[in-house]
Amino acid sequence: MPAQKPDSPRKAPENLRRQPTQARAQHTIQTLFKAAAQILDKDGEAGLSTNRVAAAAGFSIGTLYQYFPSKEVLVQAMAARGRDLVLEELERCLAEIELNPEAADTDPRLFIRRILRILIQGFAGGRSWTRSLVRLAWDQEKPEETAGAVRQVSERLALFLERLRHPQLRPLGTAQLFVLTRSVIGTLRSASLEKSPLLQSPALEEALLELVWALVGQGAALQARP
Repeated sequence: MPAQKPDSPRKAPENLRRQPTQARAQHTIQTLFKAAAQILDKDGEAGLSTNRVAAAAGFSIGTLYQYFPSKEVLVQAMAARGRDLVLEELERCLAEIELNPEAADTDPRLFIRRILRILIQGFAGGRSWTRSLVRLAWDQEKPEETAGAVRQVSERLALFLERLRHPQLRPLGTAQLFVLTRSVIGTLRSASLEKSPLLQSPALEEALLELVWALVGQGAALQARP
């Protein structure tokens, strides 16, 4: 993959041949992504091929190869787009909370729960793409890309805590943020790869909430869920 800064997740995956800069190209890319996700969900990785994706999307194989020279590059591009969608949704959520004039008087565990749900769905549950695609993306992950996305989450949460200055939340040091974000994302990665039934249970969210609150809460006991 071309050299990129860790905070630039929108860089194209390695060997992506044509950059989709126009609306028509964007539509082609999204159609190919959708077809690939449907095939993967139905037939698994063994059933995924560039020929099948092109046919399901209604394009020639030549059209697909203009953008993706292999199945692996296609999956990498889908994973990159999925990470971007998670980070974009997280940014919208945090910005909304920061701009809320009543935020300082709101139970911060409500904020934490919203943030966790975005991360759970994005990195394990498959809101942006199917759960099977999320699992394949983890299986084929490039460590530097994952690390870049996690660093973005960590840095944005640090800024969020600084801006919010909620009386029930305490700022975290670099080491604490590192442990917190890697613990959460690492748990979601494992749950995805292991096809854990916890992904369909509120118990995972509750356990992660307890973990986060133990670090960021100002010593208050965890209350009953809202």
